[in-house]
Amino acid sequence: MGAESFSVDIEALKNAGLGAADLMALLESHSVGDIDCDADVVGHDGLGAALASFCERWQVGVKNLTKDGRGLSRNLIDTAGAYLEVDHQVAANLARIAPHPRGGAHG
Repeated sequence: MGAESFSVDIEALKNAGLGAADLMALLESHSVGDIDCDADVVGHDGLGAALASFCERWQVGVKNLTKDGRGLSRNLIDTAGAYLEVDHQVAANLARIAPHPRGGAHG
């Protein structure tokens, strides 16, 4: 497989990372704890207790999801930055060794 068959859309990687960060911030701004599980509101003690238990576990899941999502976001942005850095390094190296269009290595 030659180099011409591989490419990375750096902007898409960066945007995916930023989008994941925005989504995680949105998720963190809404707490499952805001759901009123009081038996008076639900209308039944058993149902209120079951809903409260469900919401506690749901909140743990949301916390884990946002933690993993923040990690994913950082990794995507860092990966985009790494590709960009290597791309600039390769371009600089090629500019030093490749002849300029006017001929000669230094123009």
